[in-house]
Amino acid sequence: MAADILRRFVSTIAVMATVGIFVFLLLRLAPGDPAAMIAGKSATAEMIAGIREKMGLNDPMPVQFIRWVRDMLGGDFGTSIC
Repeated sequence: MAADILRRFVSTIAVMATVGIFVFLLLRLAPGDPAAMIAGKSATAEMIAGIREKMGLNDPMPVQFIRWVRDMLGGDFGTSIC
């Protein structure tokens, strides 16, 4: 009984990690620049660069992923670009 529960728990963690990586990659590989969308059509390059820096989009992908997971677990689902 305990072995079954442990096996299901480990399987659940593996599935959640796989789905998390997949979702993160889909969000990051989507066309368009989130910073440019947030800044608007009349934004200058300096404004876009500032937003990219503030949002951490200049960091390497592994750092962005760790920050994304940490924020998601803390209930912070990010900034809407709509």
